[in-house]
Amino acid sequence: MVKLSIILNTYAMQREAPRTLRSMLPPLQKEVCATDYEVIVIDNGSPQALSLAGVDFGGVPVCLHRIAPEQSHPSPVFAMNACAADQARGRFVMLCIDGARMFSPYLVRRTIDALERAPGACTYVASRHLGPEVQMRSVQKGYDQAAEDALLAGAGWEADLDRLNAVSVWAGAHRHGTVYTQNESNAFALERALWLEMGGYREGFARSGGGLCNLEAFNRAMERPGARNILLWGEATFHQVHGGVATSKEGFFRDSQEEFRQAAGYDYRFPRYDFEVDMGLAYGREEAVGEWYWR
Repeated sequence: MVKLSIILNTYAMQREAPRTLRSMLPPLQKEVCATDYEVIVIDNGSPQALSLAGVDFGGVPVCLHRIAPEQSHPSPVFAMNACAADQARGRFVMLCIDGARMFSPYLVRRTIDALERAPGACTYVASRHLGPEVQMRSVQKGYDQAAEDALLAGAGWEADLDRLNAVSVWAGAHRHGTVYTQNESNAFALERALWLEMGGYREGFARSGGGLCNLEAFNRAMERPGARNILLWGEATFHQVHGGVATSKEGFFRDSQEEFRQAAGYDYRFPRYDFEVDMGLAYGREEAVGEWYWR
């Protein structure tokens, strides 16, 4: 029986999506059972259809859902919501609205275990950017896909996903001075029934790429009444540079404020929420990544 449905949204990510998907699957994902989870990959209107040829699914059910350009919406919220409601089979759902973000090695295992131990909880992980600086700055200094390909080629990530830590930095989601607090996560997960009850992503976020839809959904999930929020310490997603508007367009956050106000009904603010930290002791994660968390 499928326990977790991972919904992965992509657009024009033939370079990035196969790497992301590989990082979600065995053997790079550790201690997972292939029958415990599924991955639904959305190709949301890409001019050239996404191909996953050559990706070994490791026995995990992977569905590629292609939406033709003439049938797609610039914002991914509509496709993400439809997949969660109509295609996902798991008790739990993980929302990955940015298909360019690779996984750390125990992210799937720990998400399933934590959600089974804590009914009604929401789990989330840290966000990191590949490269020498947050990509809003590094791309202005010449960091591009070729530089990143060389970086990854030398990192040895295909042998051990934890090696991505050494070639990445904290994302802007952690910009308020502590690694413990953040304003979004690209791999937050909760019970599918709860996500549907919340209404999924707000469909007022109609800008290309969804604008700040993921920040609003994260805020709403974390601040819900009686919320139990669990940070999976030591796990992270790692953003590959791909020309997305959030990391390549100066002023993106500023320019998204009015849409946020209209869609959410309030002015954007950094979320305020209680949370607990799962140190991952049973998985040895405090030893594997403890040092880089303090850099």
